[in-house]
Amino acid sequence: MKTPLFISSIVVATLLGMSVAFVFLSPSPMQLQAATWFGEQARPIPEFSLANQRGEPFNPDSMRGHWHLLFFGYTHCPDICPDTMQMMAKMIDQIEQPDVREQLRVTFVSVDPERDTAQLIGQYAQHFHPEIHSARGDITEVNKLTDSLGVLHYITKTKDESSYEVAHSGVLTLIDPQGRYTALFNTPHDPGKIAHDLTTLVQG
Repeated sequence: MKTPLFISSIVVATLLGMSVAFVFLSPSPMQLQAATWFGEQARPIPEFSLANQRGEPFNPDSMRGHWHLLFFGYTHCPDICPDTMQMMAKMIDQIEQPDVREQLRVTFVSVDPERDTAQLIGQYAQHFHPEIHSARGDITEVNKLTDSLGVLHYITKTKDESSYEVAHSGVLTLIDPQGRYTALFNTPHDPGKIAHDLTTLVQG
């Protein structure tokens, strides 16, 4: 039986995901099927300092030159994360153009760095697809990025503080090669539509 905390976390996560969609609504270009595209309202992401699964820098400078699709979650997540990771794996496989896949970086960013080590997030991401990357860092650095993207998340602890859930949205955010927050994909996700939109945006 699902606990009240579990159910409330799902409700909160759904509401958080819905709230993001109203932050930057903009007409979609080029027959997009799922993306909310910001157009001229796209804005640079702030400075932050995280590291990927290999300990290499993951920050605005390292991101430049590629498109980055970001999903924020945590490895102990019982539902939203595994579902979204499976969806992203299907989405990647539906992108048929090699040049698009080369220019695109799909990255799982942990919002639970207390438990999510670099090794753990790397194994977690690779379990779903070899082309899914991962990143983590101090929660203050994570918050710099999530705050700028409008991605809300918070920890809900009970008396047993070693076992807790993190309420978060399932929204996917897209950063362009110039380091600008340019689009989001809100739930529910359709891997085929997202693959179509990413191909359209990456190819210009």
